[in-house]
Amino acid sequence: MDRFDNNLPSQQEDAIDLRHYWHVISRFKWGIIGLAIAITLAAVFFVSAMRPVYTASTTLMIEQKQGKTLTSLDDVYGSDIAGKEYLQTQFEILKSRELAARVVRELNIAEHPDYVSRIVVEEKSWWQQIDWKQYLPAGHTQNPLPTEEEKFTKLVSGFMTHLSIEPIRQTQLVKINFESYDRKLTAAVANAMAKAYINSQMEARVALTQNAADWLTSRLGTLKTNVEISEKKLQDYRESNNLVGGGDKSSVSGLSSEQLTAINRRVVEGQFKIAEISRRYGPKHPALVQAEMELNEAQRSLAEAKETSIDLSRKEFRFKELEREVQTNRNLYDTFFTRIKQANDSLELDTANARVIDPAVVPSVPFKPRKSLLVVLALVLSIILGAVLAFLLDYLDSTFKGAEDVEDKLGLSMLGMVPLVKTKKRDDSSIYFLDSNQNGYAEAMRTVRTSVVLSGIDKPHKVIMLTSSVPSEGKSTSAINLAVALGQMEKVLLIDGDMRKPTIAKVLNLPPNSPGLSNVVAATSTLEDCILHMDEANIDVLTAGLIPPNPLELLSSQKFADLIRNLSETYDRIIIDSPPTLLVSDSLIMSKVAQAVLYVIRSDTTAHNTARTGVNRLLAAKAPLIGVILNKVNMKKASRYYGTYSGYYAYGGDYVYGHSKDKKR
Repeated sequence: MDRFDNNLPSQQEDAIDLRHYWHVISRFKWGIIGLAIAITLAAVFFVSAMRPVYTASTTLMIEQKQGKTLTSLDDVYGSDIAGKEYLQTQFEILKSRELAARVVRELNIAEHPDYVSRIVVEEKSWWQQIDWKQYLPAGHTQNPLPTEEEKFTKLVSGFMTHLSIEPIRQTQLVKINFESYDRKLTAAVANAMAKAYINSQMEARVALTQNAADWLTSRLGTLKTNVEISEKKLQDYRESNNLVGGGDKSSVSGLSSEQLTAINRRVVEGQFKIAEISRRYGPKHPALVQAEMELNEAQRSLAEAKETSIDLSRKEFRFKELEREVQTNRNLYDTFFTRIKQANDSLELDTANARVIDPAVVPSVPFKPRKSLLVVLALVLSIILGAVLAFLLDYLDSTFKGAEDVEDKLGLSMLGMVPLVKTKKRDDSSIYFLDSNQNGYAEAMRTVRTSVVLSGIDKPHKVIMLTSSVPSEGKSTSAINLAVALGQMEKVLLIDGDMRKPTIAKVLNLPPNSPGLSNVVAATSTLEDCILHMDEANIDVLTAGLIPPNPLELLSSQKFADLIRNLSETYDRIIIDSPPTLLVSDSLIMSKVAQAVLYVIRSDTTAHNTARTGVNRLLAAKAPLIGVILNKVNMKKASRYYGTYSGYYAYGGDYVYGHSKDKKR
C-alpha cells in the first residue's frame, strides 16, 4: 500500500484553504485580466453591431358582463360563460393567427423592410432556369417554389414571433406588446391589434344579432299562422255548439240554476208527501197514486236537468281549452315580435366588450439590447470564466510548487527551495554558491545545509546521497553546491556516483577521462590518484571515472561499501550524486551505504505521481530518506503561492554571510 495514502488528517484534507485560492488567482491574474479584456472588447464590438429593438404596449380592458340586448340574445342561444374562462378565451383570440393576419394586411407588413425578406423570392438566375429534373434520379423531385398563400403564412408566423399578449393578474386588463427594429411600427402594430380585436368582436356580435333576428323572423310567420288557426277553431266550436257570449251558462239553452233548485225541491216534497199518505192510507189510495205520479214526474225532470248540465260542462271545458290555445299562440307571437324589434334595435346600438385604456406611443428608448448591462455582464462573466480556468489549470497541474505540495503529496519534509538560475552561457560553471550575482541561490543552499545538519544534530549524517526521479531535475548541480556549502565549514568529498552518465567532471571543468570511482572500486587506480582538490570550492572531488560495462555490480560489491566506510573516516561529509531512481537501480544500491538521502524535485516540472513512485522505491529499499530539495523554483511564480519564501530569498539576495552587498562592494 502507498505510504502516502491518508497521510494527513481528514480535517486538514477537507479544510478550505482560502489562501491557496488567493494564490491561484494571483498566479493567473494577468491571464484572467487578459481574458476579461479580450472578451469585454469582443462584447463591446458585438453589442455595438447589434440593432436596437424597440417595444410598444397597448393596454386593453375586456369586460366580462355584456349589455342587456346581448343578454337577451344569449338567452336565445343558451350561452353562459364563466368569468375566468371568458377572459382566457379572449386572450387566446388575441393570440390567434386570424387576428394577426388581419393586422398584417391592414398595415401592409409585407412591404416593410424588416419583413420583406421573409416573403420575397428572388428571380431565377440562368442556372436555376435549367431543368435539373432530367438529371436527377428517378423518383426524386425538386422542391416547388412557395405559393402566395405559403409566403403569406410564413410572413404571419414571423410577425407573431414578435407579438406577445400579457394579461395583468387580478384585473380585466391585458397588454398587447410588439417588438421591432422600427420604433414607429411597434406602436402602430400594438394599436392596430387592439383595434382589430375590438372590430372583430363587434363584427362577431353583429353577426350573432343578425342571425338571431333572421331566425326570429323565420319563426314569426309560423307563429302567426298558428294563432289564426287556433282562433278559427275556437270560433267554429262556439258556433257549432251555440255557445254565444263566451261560454256563459246563462246563454246555453236549458234550465237555469233556480229551475234545477225548484225541481230538487219538488222531488223532496213528493217523497215527503208519499211518506205521509202511506201512513194514513193504503197503497192503492187515489191520493197515494197521485203523489207517486207527481214524484216520478219530478224525478224525470231532475234527471233530464242533470244530463243537460253535464253536457254543458263538457262543452265549456273544450271551449276553455281552445281559448287557452289561442291565448298561448298569441303570447308566443307577441314575444317573438318583441325580440325581433330588440334585435333590430341592437344592430344600431350595439357596443364592444373591450376598450383601449392606454394606447401605445412611439418608444424613444430601445427595449434591448441593454448595451451597458451586456458589457458589464460580459466583463463579470469573463472574470468568472478566467477564475474557473485558473482553478482548472491549477487542478490539472500535478507538479510541485512549494513546501505544502511536498508535504501533502509525499509526506516528507521540505529541506529547502532552490531558485531557478538563468545563465547567459551554456558552459557556465554550476557552482552558483560562490557566484556573487546568485546570492539568492546561495542563501537557499545555506537553508538546505542547515536543514541537513539539524536533521542529524545528535548523530551527524556523514554520507549523504542525492537522487531524483528522472534526469534534468538539477540533482548534480544541487550535489555540487551542497558540497561547496558544507565545505565552508567541514572537510567534504563530492563523489559522482552516476557511472552511466557522469556529469560532475564536465560541470566542474575537470580533466576528462580522468580516473575516478569506477577505477578505485575496480582497483585499477589508487584512491590518491583519483581524488581531485578544488581550492576555490575547498572540497575534494571523486569523479565517476571510466564508464564501466557493469556499474550495478561495482556498486553492489563489498569493495564499494568498504571504500565509502574508509572515506567517512577521513572526511566530515561525503556527498554522493547518484543516478535517477526511476531509470536504474543504482541509487537503491548506493542508499544502503548512505546515512541520509535527499530527494531532488524540479519545480513546475516533476509530476506528483512520478515523484511518489521514486520515493516509494527508495522507501521499499529502506533508504534513509530525510527530505526533499525543491529545485529550479521560479521565485516570481512562487511568490504568488508563497510570498514568505519569495521575501526570504529576496532578503538573502541582499545579505551574504551577514554582510550587505553595498558594504561588500
